Amino acid sequence: MDLPDPDVLDRLADRGWPALEREALGPWTLRAADGVTNRANSVLALGEDRDIREAVDVAECWYASRGLPAVFQLSPAAPPALAPELERRGYRRHSATDILAADRAGVVAAPAVLDAAGDIGIATHPSSGWLDTWWTVDGRGGDAERRTVERILGGGPALYAWAGRAEQPDAVARLALVGGWGGLYAVATLPSARRRGVARALTAALAREAAAHGVDRLWLQVVADNSAAIALYESLGFVSASRYEYWEEPPQAG
Repeated sequence: MDLPDPDVLDRLADRGWPALEREALGPWTLRAADGVTNRANSVLALGEDRDIREAVDVAECWYASRGLPAVFQLSPAAPPALAPELERRGYRRHSATDILAADRAGVVAAPAVLDAAGDIGIATHPSSGWLDTWWTVDGRGGDAERRTVERILGGGPALYAWAGRAEQPDAVARLALVGGWGGLYAVATLPSARRRGVARALTAALAREAAAHGVDRLWLQVVADNSAAIALYESLGFVSASRYEYWEEPPQAG
């Protein structure tokens, strides 16, 4: 497949996991969602701003007014002068993430261990069981944070897949529907169901179902040091397309 430019992938991922609050800062987007998840609480810095230092100052004030540290998501599409400016201010880099992309048809054609996964279901909204499984595996925080995530999930159309019993799934996954693209998010498997090919089967099932929603290409994000997950997705036909990392403001004295 022809790989899209990094800025295209950044915008797809932004739409696939939408922040609850957004504000334009020139070509950049300031995003916040009560501090829940990096993506929804960071500056999407695409394109040159009028003045890098001034723009960073504005962003820092915007996040400070919400009780949050300023965090910037930097990919190859970010302004070249931004990283040196953040480094000068003492920002900490973390959570390097690879973006992979694939043709949907290729993922559907890849072998999937469906029998090992048991029953698979797909819906257009997450059930309480789906949310329980995902939050058990990947949730960070309490009831307030979970409610924030549920609002993020409801910010755009998506498919929600599960394996096992619908009321208490062994594993879940979400495919955000953005134009002709599908973005894989929230892949989570309970410890008791791991090493059975369930994540692979859910990915293939979502790719198959996505055809009815006009999807012909897929993307996903995976932490760069998660070699097992990267190997899984590469075996399904995904290839590396871009990378980003977060730069976080240092704690303020006092």
